Amino acid sequence: MSNNCPPLNIEPEMTVLDIISAHRQTEAVFRSYDGAAGECICCKALFEPLKEMTNRYGLDLEEVLTDLKNSEET
Repeated sequence: MSNNCPPLNIEPEMTVLDIISAHRQTEAVFRSYDGAAGECICCKALFEPLKEMTNRYGLDLEEVLTDLKNSEET
C-alpha cells in the first residue's frame, strides 16, 4: 500500500484483540513492543484495553497509538 493511506481508526479504549482483529497488520507493532514490555503482549494482554496495557507495561500511549495508526497492511 502507499504511504498516502489515512491513519487507522484506533482508540485507547479498544482491546488489543479488537485492534488486531480489525487491523491484522498491527500484530507486528504489538510484537515490536514485546521487548520493552518484557513479555509477549499478544499472549498476556490480549483482552486489555490499549490504555491499560500501555500503563501496565510503562509504554507511552501516544507513541504506541501513533505506531498502530500508521501501520500499513502488507
